Amino acid sequence: MAGPMNRTRQPRPTTKKCIAASLLAIVVVVVIIIIVWLALRPAKLHVSVDHAAVSRLNFTSGGSLDGTFDVTLRVYNRNKRAAVSYHSLEVGVWYEDVYLAGAVVPGFYQPPLNETRIDVAAPFVAEALPRGVEADVKRDRTSGVLPVEVHVRAKARFRYGMVKTRRYTVRASCQPVVVVFASPSSFDRVYCHVHI
Repeated sequence: MAGPMNRTRQPRPTTKKCIAASLLAIVVVVVIIIIVWLALRPAKLHVSVDHAAVSRLNFTSGGSLDGTFDVTLRVYNRNKRAAVSYHSLEVGVWYEDVYLAGAVVPGFYQPPLNETRIDVAAPFVAEALPRGVEADVKRDRTSGVLPVEVHVRAKARFRYGMVKTRRYTVRASCQPVVVVFASPSSFDRVYCHVHI
C-alpha cells in the first residue's frame, strides 16, 4: 500500500547552485541591456545651432544686459529604430565663462530619423556683469561680432518599440556661436558636441 511516506524527497538546491543561478541571471540581464543599448544607439543624436541673433542689446545703468538672445536649434535623431522623448530642454548662453542668457523649452517627442527645429528666445539675466566682461561685450558690440557659447541640457528617454530606457541627461556644447550685428540674417551653422 503506497502512502504519503513513500514519496521521494526533492533535494534542496545548494548554496552554490543558488549563487550560480543568480550570476547567470545577472549576465543575461546585462547582455540584454547591452543589446538594447547598441540597437538604440543614442549617440546618433545630432544638435546644431542653425541661427543666432541678439534683439535690443543694451546695457542698463546697473551694468547688466537688456535684450534677448534668439537662437534656432536643430535636433536630429539619426537612429533608424529608436524614438526620443525629451522632457524639457535648458538652453544657456555663455560669454567668457559668464552666464548671459537662458531659457527652458518644453519637451517634445522625436520619432526615428526625425529633424526638429526649435526657436528659443533667451532673455539676458538681470545681474550686473563683471567689469572686464562688460568692457569686452561693449568692445565686441562695437566691432559688430559677438562670440558666445550655447549649451543645451535635456532629460531624454529612448524608445525602441515597447522598450523604454531610463531617463538620460543629454548635453550639447556649441561653440563658437558668432553673432554678426551688421548682418543678422546671415549665419554659419555651428555643430555641437553631444554627450550622453
